[in-house]
Amino acid sequence: MEIFYLILLAAIISIDITAYGQFMVSRPIFCAPLFGWLLGDIQTGLWVGMLIELIWVSVIPMGTAVPVDATSIAILTLIWSLSTFPGQKSAVITAMVFAVPASILFRKLDILSRMYNVRVAHWVEEGVLNGEPRRLQYSVYLGILLFFFKALAFYGVLVFLGMGVMRVVFPQLPNAVIAGFTTSWRLLPVAGFGMFLVNFWFGKVLGINK
Repeated sequence: MEIFYLILLAAIISIDITAYGQFMVSRPIFCAPLFGWLLGDIQTGLWVGMLIELIWVSVIPMGTAVPVDATSIAILTLIWSLSTFPGQKSAVITAMVFAVPASILFRKLDILSRMYNVRVAHWVEEGVLNGEPRRLQYSVYLGILLFFFKALAFYGVLVFLGMGVMRVVFPQLPNAVIAGFTTSWRLLPVAGFGMFLVNFWFGKVLGINK
């Protein structure tokens, strides 16, 4: 039952990305510690949030840009690893390896939902021209619901699918791979900080051309 609540929370947080609010609760530095705390390991949540935020700090959905979804990477990484093999750092890295391509799927679903929103916009325009301005209000609610149910379906399927994959794949990994992933747990923050410096140097953080 706890997993269903986590899926619901993940869908609600995903609305914050672009659909409503943008209060930044969807940023990995916030949502990852939250899910880590709910799953009983806030330290891992803080680590995952910090790492993903450093690597994808320049990934911001602005205007028509639809980047890789860093929120889903953080949430799926924590749910998959802490729900199957809690306390194992190599399991966190394994889950993150699977979560990155999953976030690309989330991005494709986001693009499809935006394409549908174009049709909604035409419907609103037609209503305004015909003296039905309330269509504008309805379209706002419809857009939020569309983003919510898209995220709910995504997490509802991917959470259970990923947990099943983790239970099958992770125990079969060779010891050398496990050791390498454990080392990555300590080294990836260095790589993340390097990515942050690169983004800062080229003006991706501050929007300034160097």
